[in-house]
Parts: sequence; C-alpha cells; structure tokens
Amino acid sequence: MSLSSVLLEKLPLISLDLETTGLQTRTDRVVQIGAIDPYDDANYLDILVNPGVAIPRRSTDIHGISDDMVADKPVLSQTFPRLRDCINDRVVIGYNIGFDLAVIAAETDRYGIAWDIPPALCVRQMATIALGRDAIMMMGTLETLAQHFEIPLADRHTAIGDAIMTGKLFRALLVELQAQGINTYADLQKATATLDDQRIAGTNAGWVDVAAIEQPYASFRALSRIDPFPYSHKIDDLMITTPLIMPPDSIVLDAAYRMKEEKRECVFVGTSPEQVIGIVSERDIVHCMALPVDEVTRARDIRLSSIMAAPVLTVSEDDYMHVAMARMQKHDIRHLGVTNANGAMTGYISGRELNRLRLTDAMVIGDDINQAENGDDMGKPIKGLPLLSRSLSDEGVKAYAIASVISSQYRAALARSTVLAEQIMCADGVPPPAEYAVLILGSAGREESLLAADQDHAIIYDQDKNKDNRLDPVATQQWFEQLGQHIADIMNSAGIPYCTGGVMANTATWCKSLTDWTKTVRGWISRGSAEDVLHVDIFFDYHCVYGNQQLANTLQKQIIRIVKGQLDFLKLLASNIQSQHAGITFWGGFVTENGRFNVKRNVLLPITESLRVLSVSRSISARNSVERAEQLMAKGNIPPEIILLAEDLQFCIKLVLRQQITDISKGLTPTTLIDLGALSAREKKTLKSVQGRVKHLEQLLFDCLFG
Repeated sequence: MSLSSVLLEKLPLISLDLETTGLQTRTDRVVQIGAIDPYDDANYLDILVNPGVAIPRRSTDIHGISDDMVADKPVLSQTFPRLRDCINDRVVIGYNIGFDLAVIAAETDRYGIAWDIPPALCVRQMATIALGRDAIMMMGTLETLAQHFEIPLADRHTAIGDAIMTGKLFRALLVELQAQGINTYADLQKATATLDDQRIAGTNAGWVDVAAIEQPYASFRALSRIDPFPYSHKIDDLMITTPLIMPPDSIVLDAAYRMKEEKRECVFVGTSPEQVIGIVSERDIVHCMALPVDEVTRARDIRLSSIMAAPVLTVSEDDYMHVAMARMQKHDIRHLGVTNANGAMTGYISGRELNRLRLTDAMVIGDDINQAENGDDMGKPIKGLPLLSRSLSDEGVKAYAIASVISSQYRAALARSTVLAEQIMCADGVPPPAEYAVLILGSAGREESLLAADQDHAIIYDQDKNKDNRLDPVATQQWFEQLGQHIADIMNSAGIPYCTGGVMANTATWCKSLTDWTKTVRGWISRGSAEDVLHVDIFFDYHCVYGNQQLANTLQKQIIRIVKGQLDFLKLLASNIQSQHAGITFWGGFVTENGRFNVKRNVLLPITESLRVLSVSRSISARNSVERAEQLMAKGNIPPEIILLAEDLQFCIKLVLRQQITDISKGLTPTTLIDLGALSAREKKTLKSVQGRVKHLEQLLFDCLFG
C-alpha cells in the first residue's frame, strides 16, 4: 500500500519541534529537540544540544535555554542518530514544520551527515484547511489553536512541550478534516497544495515546502515488483515466542485444552526445546476427532506421538522472513519452527500471521539455495542477487538492509556447500571423524556483504572428541582439509569465486582443531606481525553457518580471554588503522583510481576495523558493525562520535551498492570503486565529511583505548 492511500488516523507519525538560536534556517543552530508519537507517548525524544555558538539573549528569553545549560551537552552530529531512529520512516508533523526541517537539513549539511527529508505534514496548514483562512488570521499561533480545541497548555516554548501540543492538535483537526471529506494522506496533500500564500511565504523564508516533498521510503511506496517486507525483517522480530511443547505420550484432549488456554495454533512434541521431534496442529486434532461417534472417546485419548508430523521443519532466528515464507510455500505447511544458534526451539512462524504478506517468485531464492543438489543449482539464485538487490533498492529498502540480505544468501550458500561436500566425503566411505563447525569470515560474518564478494571461510573441529579412534590427528586434519576443498569447489561453481588471498578452509592455515585455533590466536596476539594483524582482521568477524555452534562459541570465549588486557596488541591494531589516509589528496581532493574512488579501502575498512578494535577491547562479541557501535555506546565511557561511525558506514555502503547495481546493468564487473561524477553535490559533501572523520580515527581510537 502506498502512503497516499493511508487514512490520516492510520499514518505512522512523529510530532517534532525544535528550539533554535534564531529564525535563520541556514545559519541558526538547534539547541533542543523534542519529538513524540502522538499515539504512543513512550516513543519520545527530549534532548538539549550544544549549538557550538553563543545563544542570543533574545532567543533565551523565549525558550529559556542559556549557554550554561548546553555547555556540556553533545553537538547535533552526536545526537542526530537518535533523532533519525525516532523518526524511523514515520511522517513528521509539526507546527510550521517546514522551518524545523530546513534547520535540520542545514545542520546535517554542516556536519556532513547523510539525510533525506522525510514526508511531513504542517499542522498550521491543516488548521487553515480545517478552519479557513480567516480563522487562522485571528488565531494563527499554536497556543491560540490549542486553546480553541481546549488542549491544555503545558511547557510552552520547550521542544517536547510544543511537540506534545502539536500532536494533540493534529488529532483534534482530524475530525474537522474528515467532515470536509479529507480522509487520506493524498487528500490532505492535495488540499495543502492549494495554500499558495503560505507555501510561497515559507519558501521565501528558507523553509522546506512540505507539500512538495517526494516519498522516498519503501514502506511508503506501491509494491509493484517485490514486497520488501520479508527482506527487511528478521524472523526473531516476528516469530511467536514461547512455543507450547508437550511430551510424546500426552493425549489429544490435554493438548487441545492447553492450546485453547494458551491461545496456540499448534503444539510441538518433545521433552524440551532442545528435543523437539514433531508437531500437532489444530487441523491434525480436527482430523483426529472426525471419527465415527462411537470412537470419539478413544480419539481423545490418542497420544500425540501417533498423530504428529515429523520431523519439524525449522529456520534460524537470524534468517530473514523471505526464507521462512519460501519454505512454507514450498512444503505447503502452515507452521515452521524457529531455532537459536544452539538448535533449541525458541518460537515458531504461523502462516495465519503471514497471510497479509505476498509471496512472489523472488522470495523462493532463500530456499532454492537450501535445496540445491550441486553448485550449478546453487548458482541460479546466486546469479539472481543483483536483480534482487536492484528490486529492493528500487522499493527504497535501505542499502545496509540489502547488504544483510546478500550476506544471508552467502551464508546459506556456504552452509549448503558444506552439506554437499560432506555427502561427497561420506560417499567415499569416511564420515566426519569429529564434530566440526564451518565459519564464514569477513563482511559476510558482519552481515555487510555486497555484490563483489569472494570466498572467505574456515573450519574448526574438536580433535579431543574424535569419533573414530582409527584416525590419527594427521588423518583427521587431512579429512577436514579435503572437506574444505570440496566446499571451495562447490562455491566456485555456484559463482562465488575462490579467494585470491587463499582464505579458505582447504588449507591448514584456515582449518584447525579447537586447540590449534586457540594456540594460533594466542600466537597472533603475542607476535603482532603485519600478517598476524591481517589474520585478526579477517578471522575475528567469523560467524558459524553450519555444524557445532558450541565450538564457535567456545573459541569466541577463548579469544575474549586471550585479548583481554593486551594493550600492546590493541595499540598495534590501532596503529594499523591510523596508517590509512582516507583517500584524501595533499590538496584535500579525492584520491582516485581511473577516475573512481575506492570506498572500501579508504573509508569502509578503517571504520569496520576501528569498531572491531574497540569491541575486542571491551569484550563485545557482536560482529555486525552497527551492533558493535550500539553495544559500545551502551557500555559507556565511549565518545558519541562512535555511533556516527555507524551512520557513515551505512552511507558508504549505500554508495557502493548503488554503483555495483549500475555497473552490473551495464555489463561491468562490480567493485568497491564508485564514480564520483554520479554523486550529487550533497553526497560529495557528505563523503568529504566522512573522510575527515576517518582521517581522525587515530586520535579517537587512542583516546578510547588509552585515554
């Protein structure tokens, strides 16, 4: 559904107000931000901002905010991520909101922060439509309008107070507008477009003309080719938690009673979340009861193990919804179990809850990989990733979310390649000699892969629990290296090329026992050579895609323990990052390669490496860069610039992905180099600001690590 057809009372809204140093949109600064959801006052933002300039006395007389009150407060660049999250694809409402949006646009431009002006509605314009121009001439202030609708005045001329009042005024005006037949967003936009005098006056004052704002977001667009929802929401965000689990010898009558009491559509059969063996749905119970009348009593006493469907098909919490939807469609089932990294059932997906989501052929891409019988089968959906990425991008899905979807497909490909490789090994008469796990490394481990990825993977196995005593350590190592070779070959045939740097599990460097991996990491830390630092950069972002998750978890705990307190090594990692120059020439221009700027080398790598170093130093196990930044901020004693690095990373990923999609459409090989000529003036300015922040990562890192 497009935004245009949404009823006004159903719009996702955020009421916004700013207090500033003055009324000049290009030069005055924000001193306070207030934002609140008119329908949910738990979602709000109320923060003071250091404007970086003196606050004029005349402004202080109005809002009461003085220089002393903001002296120790963060500047806007540090608080902006919180404002962006608060808006989060909502329609912004405000009284004379064009002024506020213009000030924010100038501030983000000043700090070099990427920001697109969101759809917005001016409450003063709404009041003009609802009450008439003459009425607004008489009571055209927020305060008098609030009094007209008997809205209590509270905290006037504070940002949050005015935002709350504006939200209440919006709701009061809806009744007046609906009486005039103005019911949808499109109706209101059409009506406000006729207010030429207000729009011209605002534009002349440097305000944003909200009636002319385009709709840039996916959730606000007609879903013409592909529904982005399943590609932008993970299963753990939407699954039904606390699944009902009953023992196999439970009877149908007891199951029906529990399902009714707990409002569940199905019951899982097993002894614990780790030991689920089947599923019984409402339909199964109905079929069980549809017996001759003289047998109903016996039917109620039937054990669940006799009517359950087995085995239970599952997906991982970390998968995206399109994987679950495709799997349910392919197997014609209505319920799908959800498991965590350790294989325990933590919830389930219900087809009834998903009926509102459309299924398209593109959604089957996730399960096509999981069902592939060889590399060629897998190559078809892998080759479809550029088209999928373009479709999602056209629908406005954020590039960082698309990168996560791409990463999930590479992870699925590596997992399926492992299954096929193990089948080849077993066909030769030798099953796995020990428990093992396959790890994906690098950007896919961080969920930040784009369309120019090659293979990066490793194997960890448990030599101490060798399944076959006839195989000595050498034979075991050879078995797993051979498995790694089959994995690499299958991935390559699927269109994911061999790693030119040899970071693949077919060599002893990237295929080791848990004991040897622990020794290896300890050696990297103690020696600290350039090669060791490179290996840390590659390996420390690993994610387990197949096998014994506990092995990967154990190694992660060992890594945290080994690195803890190793200040010399952390200093070495920081020094490695400081050697980067962000791609800035002596004269302050862009360093280019054949006319293009290398975003990965000059910007993305320094940012991801910095967040990795800081996370390792504070024993944070998250791999994703944005999650690392958020967890670092939650730890405290971290400068707010860190969260801005996450913003910069997402902006740069957007530039690279857009360039890759364009290049592929022209038959060019995708890279991480972008054509600077394709950037808008604002994007170039933002990229220059990002470069400036990257150039100063050295000081930021050393302040965080050793300050």
